[in-house]
Amino acid sequence: MKRIAVFALTLFALSSIPATAQQMPGKADMSKEILGVWEGPYQSDQVPPGSLRLTVAQEGQVWKVTLEVITDQAPGSGEVRDFKVEGDQITWAQTVGDFDCLNRGTVAGGILKGTAECSQNGAVALTASYILEKKKT
Repeated sequence: MKRIAVFALTLFALSSIPATAQQMPGKADMSKEILGVWEGPYQSDQVPPGSLRLTVAQEGQVWKVTLEVITDQAPGSGEVRDFKVEGDQITWAQTVGDFDCLNRGTVAGGILKGTAECSQNGAVALTASYILEKKKT
């Protein structure tokens, strides 16, 4: 009788553990596909047009990512932080000039489409959209 109760409690405990490490059905893991150099234009109503160069590498489980803003008067770009790949969704944060930017994108067929929402003093000051094409691995 005790064995049945222990077995039932163990089964209940195992079924209660969240499945955070599992891949969502229907969403491919883009961790390997995202590696490489991505380039393309961005558009924003608040700043002149330009382009971006996103370089993504991985050493073990650590992402090595840089994002360059390419314009006539490119702002200083800080270190990319909190880079995450979840299914086909890519997110990261970065300080660009005087702005804290949060980027969200989707990868499909060698194209990364995304948006940046940049805040200054706690308020959204500018937004941009971009389409980056994978150039090399």
